[in-house]
Amino acid sequence: MFLSVLNTLLSCGHTEYAELTFEPNSTTLYSGEHVNLTCHMREANVSEWFYEFKWNNKPLVPITSTNVLRIPELTPDRNGDYQCIAHHNSSEENRRSNRATLSVSAHRPRATVRASRTSIPVGGSLTLTCSVEESAGWSYDWFTRSPDAEETAIATNPVQNSLSISQGGSYWCRGRRTHSGFFLSVGLIFVFECSVSNRSFVVLQHNWTQIFSGETISVRCEIQGGGDTQWEYEWRTTSSHQPVTGPDTAPTHSEYRLGTASVFHSGEYWCKARADWYSSTEWSEAFQLRVTPDKPRPRLTADSTTITGKGSVALSCSVENASEWRYDWFRRTSASSSAQILRYNETDDGISISEEGIYSCRGRRGDTTFLTEDSNRVTIENRVSHKASVALQPDWSLVFSGETITVRCEVPADVLTEGEYEWTKPNSTRVPTHNEFRIVNASSSDSGSYRCLAKDKKNLNSTTEWSDDVTLTVSERPAANLSADHRAFPVGGSVLLTCSVGPASPGWKYYWYRGKKTSKPLTDEDFKSHGQSASASREGLYWCRGGRGDPVHYTQYSNSVRIHGIVHNRAAATLQPNWPNTYRGEAVTLRCEIQGGDSEWEYEWTATSSHAPPNTKEFRISLGSDLSGSYWCQGRLKGARQNSTGWSAPLTLSHAAAPPPVVTVSPSWLTPGASGTLNCGGGPHPTAGWRFYWYRADPISLHPVRRRRDTVFYEIKGMLPGLIRWRLHTPEFSYELLPGSDGGTEQNSFVIQGLTESAGYACRAGRGDPVFYTEYSETKWVWPVDSYSSVSLTVSPDSVQHFFGDKIRLTCEGNSDKLRLWMFTEYGVQVSEGFLGEMSWKLHLFAPLEELDGTRRCELENPGSSPRRCRKRGWTAFCPRRDCRKR
Repeated sequence: MFLSVLNTLLSCGHTEYAELTFEPNSTTLYSGEHVNLTCHMREANVSEWFYEFKWNNKPLVPITSTNVLRIPELTPDRNGDYQCIAHHNSSEENRRSNRATLSVSAHRPRATVRASRTSIPVGGSLTLTCSVEESAGWSYDWFTRSPDAEETAIATNPVQNSLSISQGGSYWCRGRRTHSGFFLSVGLIFVFECSVSNRSFVVLQHNWTQIFSGETISVRCEIQGGGDTQWEYEWRTTSSHQPVTGPDTAPTHSEYRLGTASVFHSGEYWCKARADWYSSTEWSEAFQLRVTPDKPRPRLTADSTTITGKGSVALSCSVENASEWRYDWFRRTSASSSAQILRYNETDDGISISEEGIYSCRGRRGDTTFLTEDSNRVTIENRVSHKASVALQPDWSLVFSGETITVRCEVPADVLTEGEYEWTKPNSTRVPTHNEFRIVNASSSDSGSYRCLAKDKKNLNSTTEWSDDVTLTVSERPAANLSADHRAFPVGGSVLLTCSVGPASPGWKYYWYRGKKTSKPLTDEDFKSHGQSASASREGLYWCRGGRGDPVHYTQYSNSVRIHGIVHNRAAATLQPNWPNTYRGEAVTLRCEIQGGDSEWEYEWTATSSHAPPNTKEFRISLGSDLSGSYWCQGRLKGARQNSTGWSAPLTLSHAAAPPPVVTVSPSWLTPGASGTLNCGGGPHPTAGWRFYWYRADPISLHPVRRRRDTVFYEIKGMLPGLIRWRLHTPEFSYELLPGSDGGTEQNSFVIQGLTESAGYACRAGRGDPVFYTEYSETKWVWPVDSYSSVSLTVSPDSVQHFFGDKIRLTCEGNSDKLRLWMFTEYGVQVSEGFLGEMSWKLHLFAPLEELDGTRRCELENPGSSPRRCRKRGWTAFCPRRDCRKR
């Protein structure tokens, strides 16, 4: 219950100049406490007033001159509202205080002690705190007690509620009201231990790395530097098996006996030791105990499983952490006999034995002897000096699926009269014990190595040595292969056939067939077989297969080989037209001709070209790069295609381009009206089927060619010499077929009648249907000479012969302002650039002769020029009549 001061309004008409307070001024008061009520006067002398105290609006005590009222011992029935009224002693003035509520709790609180830690470390301390919940205004008394002393007060009535201690013991506190003798109940008694410097450790009785279920074990608490101190021990663990009490097993002893270990003992273990009630070691570090549920099983190994002669065998019994164990050794004479102890409690995990038998071992350890499981068994055999051998019947190391074979284990008769046999073989689902077994319908699972040994039936541990491995390979059913030295035979001759089975293996007989595959092989008199070979002198389709064993196991049928008689006809590949050379773009016909006989043939072609020819007697092609190469043909008789002529000799076709013809003119200089002869020579020749076509070639344009520019001097009448530039041009021609050569001429020459002006001429050749034409020849010029011309070209010096290094002077004169000098060379046409602007001019050119090697002309726009020729190494200077630029 709570005490709170509530301000209330005074009675109507009165001013609140009094104040009621409580002492102690606490939020909580309890049964048995006293309280002082004080009526304080504001701005007034206390002695001039009388005081009236009311409880729940009823007088509490008579009016008194004292402004303090003491209630000595509170009880819960004193709960309620309190007020004081002050009466002035010389007037009728009254003053009312505020109303204050008083609540008294019937239950006393208890003091609570808290510690900063649970134990006192060596050389350290801890702090105790005493508190009263939900209340204030207290002071605290502290008390302690040691095991051999009475209660002792440490501190009384201090306002500080904490205490620092450095010694072990029992401590408690109580609370009291400050400035009063009201006490609370004693706080909770705390017992604190003071840690000693000694350290504790948990150790296993046997220092084993692994504990197994069923072993008897103990853990022990050891104190470092414990000396002669009489310690008491305390244990704790996370395992589900908690410490038990009883004789020699009380948790206060240094040794904690776990008894027969189980997985429930697995967990962490701690211990500590106590010298007296208030002094102990710290808890030890956790010791992790793990108990394995299953017993271990040793592994017995031998360096050999056979004893030869007077030799011995080393046995080794291995258990994890071998040094913790001792060993028992056992021997059996057979699998059904009982084990006999050979050695007992041996510290060594290995022994040497010289007697055959079945051996095993086990491990043991501990005071109460914990035993492992028995080890695996190892059979040691005593080998006689003889060796078994494996034989195959039939003696085939390679057999095929479906065949039958017998495998036998052979031992000399004087070594073993009655025995059992042991085999190692690939298909071990059923291991035989007899000296032989039969493999019927062999399969790939029977492939592998076979070996055997023999045992004396009276002493099964006495055996022969293992035989050497015999490897048996089982392959898929093979196919026979049939070959022939020839596919055709002459009249009265034969063909040699050979039948083989692969992979190679012995024991085969060969069966021969002709026509259909039947169950009856050939027995004809005209078919003679000699084992793997046979001689066939009849046409037909032949087969073979192999067979061996009893019953006979056959291979698959071989491939077929067709044998036929030889025909005497011969094939020849021919070309139409039969020209010695063919060229790209020409159309030709290839024909397969068979000599001798008029039988009906079917034709077959083959070629090295990328285009496969059709299988017809003849076909026509237009030559190109994809059709060039060699062609062969052969004929097969209809209805007997096995009879063929054989391949013809090759016919080779080229895809080279036809060479252009070369035209010549005779003469090239003639008088006007005279005749000239053109000749078309070079590659085309009349005997190769060519006809010749003749053309007049007229320049239609000049195309400049990038070439070195020549610089020459020119001289103009009445002016200083200047420069003129030459530029190389390539003419483009139009071709006009000359009269009389529309269908071409058989001869490669042609006469031109009545030439009156200079002109260019060309030719080309053509043959075939449709006509295949060559390229046009180069253009050659014919120059009729006119003595009367308005333009003249002169050469100075006017010599018949000139030499390299000399300078000559060419002069072109005429009544025109447009003179132009032309030079025709093997590279093209060079034209001088620049025109003269008066009525009569002279154009002079000076140059070394090597720069003027060629044919030149001086040109006037309309009238012709009078020619002037000078020759030096094939060049001619002249003045032509016509202007090329106009054409």
